[in-house]
Amino acid sequence: MTHRNRRIVVGSVLLMVLMTISYAMLDRPLTLFCQGLNPAVVEVFQWITELGISTWYLVGFAALFVFFKFFRRRLIAANRSLFLFAAVSLSGLTTDLIKPLVGRLRPKLLFEADLYGFDPFRIGYEYNSFPSGHATTIFALAAALALFFPRWRMLLAGFATVVGLSRIIVGAHYLSDVMAGAYVGIMTAFLLVLLCRRRGWMDFPGDPDMESAGLKQA
Repeated sequence: MTHRNRRIVVGSVLLMVLMTISYAMLDRPLTLFCQGLNPAVVEVFQWITELGISTWYLVGFAALFVFFKFFRRRLIAANRSLFLFAAVSLSGLTTDLIKPLVGRLRPKLLFEADLYGFDPFRIGYEYNSFPSGHATTIFALAAALALFFPRWRMLLAGFATVVGLSRIIVGAHYLSDVMAGAYVGIMTAFLLVLLCRRRGWMDFPGDPDMESAGLKQA
């Protein structure tokens, strides 16, 4: 097992532990605390949370791919746009598959009926809290962009974290939902990097195992 793979395994196990602790001890009190926040604060985060909607990114990256591929003939930019589209779309699909299998009750049911927990295979908005789709989108986007703009890694991570936390503040998700969404998003980007590297499709400035930036021309 390589050093990177060991780090991924250790990080995954640690995240599982943290999510379990969050579910048992933090999710409920943190969500109830956020429910009592100043409405003006919540309204600000209602705007911020919109940044986690995947539609805007998917349409934008698809348009950029078509523009760079067929109009400007810039292969590197076209393939980077396609990579970003794939990271957001595939991570979102993964989360959409997990949600009904887990069937986690949303905070709405805690507020209205004091219900908390899981109801696997239950279909409906109130039962698809885990993982957070917005968190999945924004962390997949941030992880993918960080590969192309490594100097902006910390800013991108902070941006994704704020958007992820907004889901808790507006009462749409629990903390562990956001953790899980972030994990799905980041891992999707990572697996896409492995696929691109194996196929020889792209290089990534933000990948320490890559030597150069842009699409391989060979």
